[in-house]
Amino acid sequence: MTKEEKLIKSKIVYFNKLKTGCNSFYNKLKEIPDPDRFKKGKRLKLNKSDIEVLYDSPYEKKILEDLDKCDFVKKIKTQSLIIEYSPNIKIRKYYPDIELLLNDDSILIIEVKPFKEMVNKHNLQKHNALEEYCKEKGFGFAILDQDYYSFEDLKKEKVPLLVQMKFIRFVKSKGEVSFEECSEFKKKNNITDYQICKIILSNNKKLIYQQKLIKYNNSKK
Repeated sequence: MTKEEKLIKSKIVYFNKLKTGCNSFYNKLKEIPDPDRFKKGKRLKLNKSDIEVLYDSPYEKKILEDLDKCDFVKKIKTQSLIIEYSPNIKIRKYYPDIELLLNDDSILIIEVKPFKEMVNKHNLQKHNALEEYCKEKGFGFAILDQDYYSFEDLKKEKVPLLVQMKFIRFVKSKGEVSFEECSEFKKKNNITDYQICKIILSNNKKLIYQQKLIKYNNSKK
């Protein structure tokens, strides 16, 4: 078993024992036709896919190539599943990046996101939708960045409450800041970008990460 294979398996979230016998469901999955995605995306030939798969970023390409070497993976598809969710009145559609059929005919869904984007307001809504969908279907899932740092790793980060409150006040005083503008705060309080993301995740009613900016939420809701 390769180092990457061990790492991937350690990051998969299971709610219960995975539902097996999903090959019929998996075989019906077809790449979702999306002109914008086809225009921006690139194609990659894998041993475990019948067609060239679509990917949007170098991060996805790296993980797809690693998955193609994993013995526990039987088949690979990309962007072939629609998950509908409703963060407000409007129904939205979410297309996870990678769908895997494993050797026991269970299904694993992987979303690839840079760790900073994991706490993006819209991505948090997608994360919730993915978790609910996989829990209902009996699928496994993982949300990973290019270094296999996962959303579950992010949730486990620890930041002292005092530092969290100081950071909230810092953002409030600025109105909005970028990660680059947090360098002095990080140095002074001895924390990392991962921990900044954990603060945003733990305080997402007060802090919103959107369009590469951390914003203080002034609404009373």
